[in-house]
Amino acid sequence: MENRNIIDKYSAQYYPPTPTNFTLFWRSFIPYQLIRFFVLNYKIIKIVVKGHS
Repeated sequence: MENRNIIDKYSAQYYPPTPTNFTLFWRSFIPYQLIRFFVLNYKIIKIVVKGHS
């Protein structure tokens, strides 16, 4: 027989962990978000341009 972890619905193990204060800071830090926005857009533009050539 196998040992299985049984998780009851709506128990504490069912929900994902809450983010730390450090994670919440980076998610709400506008300069970091702007940098990530432009990096992501640059990657998307690269893919699109490569597909159209």
